[in-house]
Formats: sequence, C-alpha cells, structure tokens
Amino acid sequence: MKRINGILILIDDEPYENELLKVALNKLDVDIEIKYFINGYDALDYLKYTKDHIFLIISDMNMPKMDGLELKKAIDRDIRLKKKAVPFIFQSSVIQNARVEEAYDLGVQGYFEKPPNVETMAKQIDRILGYWAICRHPNNVDQLADHLNNVYY
Repeated sequence: MKRINGILILIDDEPYENELLKVALNKLDVDIEIKYFINGYDALDYLKYTKDHIFLIISDMNMPKMDGLELKKAIDRDIRLKKKAVPFIFQSSVIQNARVEEAYDLGVQGYFEKPPNVETMAKQIDRILGYWAICRHPNNVDQLADHLNNVYY
C-alpha cells in the first residue's frame, strides 16, 4: 500500500464526491487520511485551528455559503495559512475560461474537470498525488524524506 503523509482536504457540497474519492484511492491502494467538508466555511475553520499536516486541498468551485474562490481568497488573507503553502487545486464540473483564469490569478496549483467515473478519477488523483508527493514546496520540505522513503510515484 502506498502511504501519503498528511491529510487530504476535500471540500465539495456533494457527498458522493467524497465517496468517489475514497473508492478511487482504494482502487489505487493509497493510504491517506481524508477530511471532508461540505462548505468553505467549515474547511476554513478547520484549517485555521488544526495542527495537522495538510498534504493537499481539493475544492469544488461552486458551493453554497462560500464558494471555492472565496475560500482561496480567505486562506490567502490569513498570513499564517498562506505561509503554510498548502497546495490548493480545484476540481469542478463546470469549466469556464473566466473562472479558470480567476482561479490561477489567485495562485491555485491546478484546475481539473471532475471525472465522470471511478476509473477516470483514479487516474486523475494518481497523477495529482504523485506530483505533490515529490514536489518541493514550503509545506513539505521537512516531510519530503518521509515521502521518498514511502515512494508513492
């Protein structure tokens, strides 16, 4: 089993997306803790107060209360959260050029179309996790040796 150190945060107002991610990770034989939130407010609250190491944030773009762009802006306004440099990507069923540009203007590290099935989700998440498992960035400098010892890719 491939192990990823840290927590994967999934923010999506559709609970089946969490189940789809779990099935895809199981299919890939990947061990990573998932924290699931149905809105940006709850995710932001968790991020502000947790001492957990966050490996990656995957957020839907369109959600009630606080959409993905508002969440990313709120993270960037909080100096402590911004300094953590947790990779932040969008996964959305609606791909509009203006929204993609706005997301990248905010410094997101990826914008992906939601996969239509488990097989496609597994391929997509395998590439995303593999990349971030070996990428050096401020959030994982101390943890990189652990990632490489438990080779994911």
